Amino acid sequence: MGSRIFNLHDVFLIITIFEVLLLAAYRSVHRDENTAKGNWLTVFLLLVAVDMATNLIMWNPDFPLQGWPRERLLALLFTFSHFARGPLFYFYVRSLLQDQKPLRHNDWWHGAPVLIALLAVVWVGVTTTDLQSRADLDLADKLASGLWYFSSLVSVAYACWCVLLINRSVRQAKQRLSSLPSSEIAWLVVLSLCFLVSWGWSVLVILMADWVGGSVADAVGTSHNFIRFLLLNGLIFYNLACTWTLHSKLSGDDTPAETNPVSAGVLQAIESGVRQHKLHLQPSINIEEFSERIGLSPRVVSQAINRELGTRFFEFINQHRIDHAKQLLSDPACDGMTVLDILLASGFNNKSSFHRFFNRLVGMSPSAYRRQKPKVDFRASQ
Repeated sequence: MGSRIFNLHDVFLIITIFEVLLLAAYRSVHRDENTAKGNWLTVFLLLVAVDMATNLIMWNPDFPLQGWPRERLLALLFTFSHFARGPLFYFYVRSLLQDQKPLRHNDWWHGAPVLIALLAVVWVGVTTTDLQSRADLDLADKLASGLWYFSSLVSVAYACWCVLLINRSVRQAKQRLSSLPSSEIAWLVVLSLCFLVSWGWSVLVILMADWVGGSVADAVGTSHNFIRFLLLNGLIFYNLACTWTLHSKLSGDDTPAETNPVSAGVLQAIESGVRQHKLHLQPSINIEEFSERIGLSPRVVSQAINRELGTRFFEFINQHRIDHAKQLLSDPACDGMTVLDILLASGFNNKSSFHRFFNRLVGMSPSAYRRQKPKVDFRASQ
């Protein structure tokens, strides 16, 4: 029996590559309204597969690839995948949080490090052997060492940028919405932090290889395969479970308006959802649940609210919540209720959102409104 080409650590890497390619293939054939998100994810996954395959072949001398493909092509693939993974992950996260727009005119600079690194590799003639040894004996060795460190640091910087982008998007959404898709956001934050850890771990691998070496460095390096295995499986889960409604929930919108007219029956159904079913008083209500309760599709509800009412779903819901809170604040029978009691009874789930919306829509604080508003018979107004 011949000697084995792959060991156990390589097997985990091969399984991860296979899973990544499966998800990329699935996203490439599964076309829906989230095309931009799917495209960015597909490109990122293909790049990750190239990155891991390059790593698998580079450190396996028994792999049947020799000559120019191993020494030069592998070095170019290594450089491209290591420098492009950070920007592509950033574009994927941005597509989840923001409007689906093509690349902006100032996005070209994200590709500058990739292009500069590739030109340097071609000009100096860096080979796979240089990337493996990094002995600092000549210019190629020094450039190879720089590629390892700089590409990892660029990836870490982009992962940090993604975390900051998520934080900024959430802060902006809090100015409009009373409730946020916490599970999807939490998963995206965890995913970004995991990529940060993974790419940060690659820096540790390089440092251990340069300064410690031996079995300790080998153990740190091979453990990175297990980290990537867990990380990419987490990405697969997040993609299948959480991503496709995240932007609509953060923006408070669902789908763009269509040219079809909105019937009076649709508007009546939406009004009954508020007046009769009091759906706005449910703290976790979203457009999917609201639409299901009134027997319409989310697309139709979003179209009606956007076009006929001139607002977005969460703005519509929060306006009715504030109206309900104003009634409670004006009702003498509710004088014993605290402001916290009233905001919870009105469908809000936190104090800051309630005060922010109340001040914006009414022009004063709830306490000031309670002091100034003449008392009315709340029960008689129902």
